[in-house]
Amino acid sequence: MNFLDDTPRLELFRLAGIPVRVDITFALVPLFLFGILQQAPFAIAGPAFAAIIAGVFLSILLHEIGHATVARLLGVRVGEILVGGFYGYARMLDAPRSTAANVAILFAGPLANGLLFLGFWSLLGYPEISARGYFSQIEPSQWIADRVWLLRAALTLTLVNLAMLIFNLLPAFPLDGGRIYRDLIATVTSRASAAKIIAGLGVIVGLWSAFIGLRTDIVLMLIGAQIAIVNWAILKRPADAEQM
Repeated sequence: MNFLDDTPRLELFRLAGIPVRVDITFALVPLFLFGILQQAPFAIAGPAFAAIIAGVFLSILLHEIGHATVARLLGVRVGEILVGGFYGYARMLDAPRSTAANVAILFAGPLANGLLFLGFWSLLGYPEISARGYFSQIEPSQWIADRVWLLRAALTLTLVNLAMLIFNLLPAFPLDGGRIYRDLIATVTSRASAAKIIAGLGVIVGLWSAFIGLRTDIVLMLIGAQIAIVNWAILKRPADAEQM
């Protein structure tokens, strides 16, 4: 997903020749998660906070590496991987050769988060997770149980990756799900009509997310508002205008 395009950024390293960069918006991540430091003594909250920030970065990075890896396997060149504040993207230099190839590339990102979720969930002993994100019957491995800060970080990152998996598959632009469903619908109707259908759903998804976020989480509220604005703009474009 790509919310911003011309923000200041720093190249961290290269992965198989692809520059991996972080942009200035990633500074928002520790700001929005700062409340973690108030939830326990600093000896616990401090390391947990640092681990969560690093984990969020790696979760976004691996999501984009998923896109980039499948793209390279399908013969699509990748020019850049960017990690930003609660978003990222892998910049493709070529168009995929088919709808199936594009769908596979798009799905690889959420799949990476699904695998990360399973990894963290297994470390916690596969606890039940309620619709509101509460865990029950946590039975973590002894190595994690003996480190309270690591247990806190694992709990948070389990939910982060589950949220990234589900959220990115919702039918809204510029999420992976929006582009996947747009491509699938475009096999039975025009691409412009498919984009309008997804944009209409995207406005609903964005407003719903903003409403839920208003009551529970400011990050979700801001992302939802952005999604609603983006999809409304696409919905109002002329039918012959270029779509995402």
